[in-house]
Amino acid sequence: MQAAFLIETGTYIALAGALIVAAISDIRTRRIANWLSLFIVALFVVAAITRTIAGVELMAALVWPLATGLFVFLVGLGAFAAGLMGGGDVKLLAAVALMAGPSFALPFVLYTAVFGGLIAAGMLVWQRLEKEPSPFLMKVPYGVAIMAGGLWVCMHRISAVSA
Repeated sequence: MQAAFLIETGTYIALAGALIVAAISDIRTRRIANWLSLFIVALFVVAAITRTIAGVELMAALVWPLATGLFVFLVGLGAFAAGLMGGGDVKLLAAVALMAGPSFALPFVLYTAVFGGLIAAGMLVWQRLEKEPSPFLMKVPYGVAIMAGGLWVCMHRISAVSA
């Protein structure tokens, strides 16, 4: 059991690191590399296997988190099609939703939306203050908001594992 706790805690620490890298990348280039989302999916696989070995039911460890991630991806795909989100944002959001699972997915998405709104409002004010607004400033680095919501998930998942 101790090894399972350490492995699962490690996956959430690695998730936090990946989210920080994604946010920095999004701020600098307004792009989120696919490898970051794939890395998070790999972390989910490790966490799901660890939970299953530790005695968590397969539905709770694998099936429901997969359904949650797929649902978030499909909603994000609609936002992408409407021009509201970038493709990297959608993939990152869905990958973090996998790690969040059904218990933490709704708060994750809500915190992400709140932080995204705050970032967008701040950027709007900044654009108004600029004499010549840059087209680069017109794109919201939503990876920062996903990082904020994802770090909330990491904190709560680690505290749930240690309880």
